[in-house]
Amino acid sequence: MADNPSNTFSSTLSRLMRSFFADSAESRFARERPPRRKGLVITFCLLSSAVLWFMFSMQETYTQFFEFPTSLQNLPPDQALTSLPPSTVRVQIEGQGVQLLRLYYKQPVIQLNAADGTIDLAVAVAEVTASVRTESVMPAQVELLLEPRIVRRIPIRSFVDLSTEPGYHIVGQYTLHPDSVLVSGATSIIEALEYWPTRRELIENVRSSTRLVVPLSDTLTGLVELEVESSEYQVDVQPFTEASRQVEVRVDGAPVGREITFVPASTTVTFQVPLQQYDRALTAPDFYVSVPFEEIRSDTTGMVYPRIHHPDGLVIRESRISPDAFGYFFNLPEQR
Repeated sequence: MADNPSNTFSSTLSRLMRSFFADSAESRFARERPPRRKGLVITFCLLSSAVLWFMFSMQETYTQFFEFPTSLQNLPPDQALTSLPPSTVRVQIEGQGVQLLRLYYKQPVIQLNAADGTIDLAVAVAEVTASVRTESVMPAQVELLLEPRIVRRIPIRSFVDLSTEPGYHIVGQYTLHPDSVLVSGATSIIEALEYWPTRRELIENVRSSTRLVVPLSDTLTGLVELEVESSEYQVDVQPFTEASRQVEVRVDGAPVGREITFVPASTTVTFQVPLQQYDRALTAPDFYVSVPFEEIRSDTTGMVYPRIHHPDGLVIRESRISPDAFGYFFNLPEQR
């Protein structure tokens, strides 16, 4: 009968130990061994002990929890999931140490067959861990709910939060290119979508026109497929300056021949305007303040508060008038 490898290894280790620690007469008079040889023997003994401990430990039986990844298979192209299955399955396994070590470094993937509908995960786990004993699986089963797949084009909405430096303002509205996206997924999910958001981006202290690529949000990743993954965000930022000018007070909708005089007859408008539009803002003829005639006719206080009419094509911000309240009186028709 062949010798047991473990017994042979133990006998060899014993002989080396006896040889090293023997206190014979010859060794007492012999020249002392070099320290390096002693260190090698001690190191060999320690490593051998560690190997033996590891070998015996790997033969013991243990219970361990694992997280096995899942993979969806056989999903029909005209069908889509209404909810995502679990990405991992928590499994309690009993087995020898060497078997558990193998599972730890090479985890099996649990296949989820979309054609099965309801999947018993205990059975699916047992198929890929046949060499060990499965004690529990969480969740125990998973139900794959499918619906017909549809495609829609919906607008993209920006969630970029942009702030400018003092003295700079955004001119007009931001633009996105593309400004819409094709989405594909289960009918109930796609029909409920009103828009698709970009990721939230915070941009501070901007002082010039800005263009950046913004990724689309991945909130429904796995359930919805997108035609594109990002959109280009553009916004016009310009330096503004403060300006002021004297403008007249007008009446909107007054009957023919019904003249009204305001006290005072004009007011000063102070406003912010882009630097490149400064000169035009000071000379534009359609820059005035006005009061609707119906408001004057129904007034009982003798004071009205006009509204500012901004010229077409000018970007006016933070405008205010001084004074902001006016008395008025009706002009009597001339006697003939």
